[in-house]
Amino acid sequence: MLLHDLASSHQALGPVEAAAFQPSGWGTELVGEGRPLDTSTLHVVVPNLLGSPFGSTSPVTVDTKVGRPYGPALPTVTVTDMARAVAALLRGMKVERARALVGVGLGGLVALQLAALFPELTSAVGVLGAARALPEPLREQFGLTRHLLRMDPDFREGQYAPGQGPKRTLRKLRLEYLRRVGAPELEADADAFAERFDANTWALLCTAYAGGDVTESLAKIRVPVLLVAGADDVLAPPARVRDTYHLLTAAGVRAHYHELPAPCAHADLLTQASRLHGPLRDFLRRRR
Repeated sequence: MLLHDLASSHQALGPVEAAAFQPSGWGTELVGEGRPLDTSTLHVVVPNLLGSPFGSTSPVTVDTKVGRPYGPALPTVTVTDMARAVAALLRGMKVERARALVGVGLGGLVALQLAALFPELTSAVGVLGAARALPEPLREQFGLTRHLLRMDPDFREGQYAPGQGPKRTLRKLRLEYLRRVGAPELEADADAFAERFDANTWALLCTAYAGGDVTESLAKIRVPVLLVAGADDVLAPPARVRDTYHLLTAAGVRAHYHELPAPCAHADLLTQASRLHGPLRDFLRRRR
């Protein structure tokens, strides 16, 4: 079970879209025959996380009772809510036990929380570019997302028309995020993101990310965990990932830590996924 990052969709293998903002296709170097998640030996399922606008219930979902999107009326979604939704999907698919939960960024937090809540549903957890929580300064900044969007007059208390909203502020916030993760094509991506991504949804997802702290859940995990850090990842700095590793091992969890050397920012974890082949393949090979 592969869990996507903050602004990505469940379509890990595409199709590639015409715009610079690419929510799909992020897993092409990670999933497939001969890739770290080798589909010649593994069945790989990629769900859309709860709150994400690409199919799951989110602020853009139409409330059938009133005939318009939920918008700001949708309750806050947490990492725990996302984990419970993925667990429900596994049960609905009649999957008694997944070989592994592999999560990227936000998806890594969801994978850890799911393993803590439902230890019977997986045999292992692989976490790429995530620690027990975001660094505190970033938690504060992500937590301010909704406030910053509200300050834009085009936000209209979240009641803007579909396709409208605070695009200038959304573009600015996307630029800041791209700079943090080390992504290329900043300006074009931010322009396309502001045109496509819903502001209420971005606020909801960033709030969930900011509030996602699985520290107290780590001791409840009963399966092996692989933590992969990028040397230049500001969302999951190596020191913070190592701290998560030490907390896991102190709780008796069989944890493994692997660091990808510089240059390796958060975005590089997927564009340079060939470097994950050895550690991730070997980790999964031992799980049944």
